[in-house]
Amino acid sequence: MLKQPPLRDRAYLDWLRTQPCILTGFHATEFEAVDPCHIGTAGKGMKSPDNEALPIRHSLHVEGHSSGEVTMLRTHAPDWLIRDAFRAYARDLYCNWRG
Repeated sequence: MLKQPPLRDRAYLDWLRTQPCILTGFHATEFEAVDPCHIGTAGKGMKSPDNEALPIRHSLHVEGHSSGEVTMLRTHAPDWLIRDAFRAYARDLYCNWRG
């Protein structure tokens, strides 16, 4: 059985760029963008499927690349819970967008 390639959906990623950052509520301006941030493959050298991407302020996205995804997202929950919660949210966001 062949492994399915990860879902890629350019229109969805473009739509995410119009959404507020889920961490801060920030909306993109001419000075800073909101980026699709792929959740869940930290340290594996591969991008997760597009339906596991969330809108994140560009500066926070860059911070996540430099300091680590989990470090950037962490508050008080264990790493596995944060990652599972954001994956579920991203999938729900995508399903709602698809209608």
